[in-house]
Amino acid sequence: MERPGVWERVRAFARGERDAELLYAYKRAGTQVHTLLDAAERRRFGQAASGAGPFDMPAAVGLELVCIWNAFVLQTLGDRMLEADEADDPATAGFVPPVTYDQVQAYYTGAQRWLAHASRAGHDPSFTVPETLPAPLPAWSPVEPCPRAHLGAMLAALRSLGLHAEAAMNELEGAAPAADQARLSRLRGQYAQAAASARYALDMYRPDAGATLHEEIETRAKAALEDFYRVGQLLSYPALLGRAPEAPRRAGTARPAGALPGQPGFDPWIMTDPHTADSLRRDPQAARVIAEMWALDPDPRASLGLWRDIEAARARGAVTYARHPGGVLIGYYFCTPYAAIYEATQAVVIGDTPVPRGQRFTIECAAEGVRLGYPFKREVVLGQFRAAQIDYCDPDAPPPHDD
Repeated sequence: MERPGVWERVRAFARGERDAELLYAYKRAGTQVHTLLDAAERRRFGQAASGAGPFDMPAAVGLELVCIWNAFVLQTLGDRMLEADEADDPATAGFVPPVTYDQVQAYYTGAQRWLAHASRAGHDPSFTVPETLPAPLPAWSPVEPCPRAHLGAMLAALRSLGLHAEAAMNELEGAAPAADQARLSRLRGQYAQAAASARYALDMYRPDAGATLHEEIETRAKAALEDFYRVGQLLSYPALLGRAPEAPRRAGTARPAGALPGQPGFDPWIMTDPHTADSLRRDPQAARVIAEMWALDPDPRASLGLWRDIEAARARGAVTYARHPGGVLIGYYFCTPYAAIYEATQAVVIGDTPVPRGQRFTIECAAEGVRLGYPFKREVVLGQFRAAQIDYCDPDAPPPHDD
C-alpha cells in the first residue's frame, strides 16, 4: 500500500498507533505461501494417485506439508487482521493499534519461521522440525475484549481455513485403504469438531454484538482456530495422529479436567484465569507457587470441584467473567490459583457456598503458611474486587491475617 500521508500520521500519532510499514513488508513477502500451499496439495493428491496410503507418507514430505500449512494459517491470520484494521479505521490506514501490531507481527514472524522449515524439509530428507508437532498457535494478545476488527479477522480466517481443511479431509477419505479406517475415523472426528466449532462461531456473529455476545463469539472463534491449526497439521501428515495426545485449549476455551496432580495430562494452571494464564506461566515466581499449591493441597479433587462447579454454571449461562463498567474484564484474583473474577447472572451454588444473582466471586486455594502448621485455604470468595498486586503465597510464612 502507499505510504500514509501527513494527516494520517497526525491522526495515528494522536491515537497512539504504530507505523505498520514492517508488517506490510511481511505481508508482501509471505504471499509465496499460497503458491506453496497449492503445490503441497497437488503433491498430496499425487501421493494418493500413486497408491500410497496417507498414513504411509514419507516423513520428509509430511513435514514439509505440515510446515506449509502452519505458515499458511499464520499468514492468513496476519493478512486478515491488517485488512480488518484498514476497513475498520481507514483514516489511519498504514498505522495499527499496538495490540494489533504485536499480534500481527507474531503471526508473520511465525509464518516466516515455518516457511524456512518447509524449505529445509523439501531439500533435506533427514531434516526434523525443531518444534513440537502438532504445534500450538502463538499466544493470543493479552487484551479483553479483543478489538472488533480482530474478531472479524478471526472469522474471515476461519472461512478460508475451513475450505482448505475440508478439501484435504475429502481427499484423505478417498485415499485411505481399509486398514487405515480406524485411524481415519479419529482424524475425521477431530476435523468434524473443528468444522462444527467454526460453523457455530460464524452463525453466532453479528456486527453489532454486545459485550457478552462478542466475548462468547471470540471464545468460540479462538477454539475453532486452534482446532483447525492442529487438525490441518494432522491432515497434512496423518502419521502425527499417534505422536501426541489431543492438545488442551487456551484463552477461555474448555480445558480437560479429569486428571489430578501427578497424572498424565494434568494442567496445573487449569483453575487460573484463562485470559492471563499464558502470561502467568512465564512468571517464574507464579509458576513456583502454583506448583507448591498443588503439592501441598491435601484434597485436589475438592479444589478442582469448585472450578468444575463454576465451569458448569458458566456453560449454562448462570456465571460470566466480571467486567468493569466500561466492559473491560476485571481479571484474576491476586492469590492462587489466580482464578478469574466471576459474576453470577443467576443465583448459583459453588461447592457449599450460595452466590446470589449479581454477586462477584472467585475461588482461592492457597498453601500460605502450610509448612508452619496453618491449614490449607480453599474457599469461594465473595466481593467487589478491584485490581490488586499479585501475591506469591509463601508456604513457609504465616498468612498476613488469621481469620
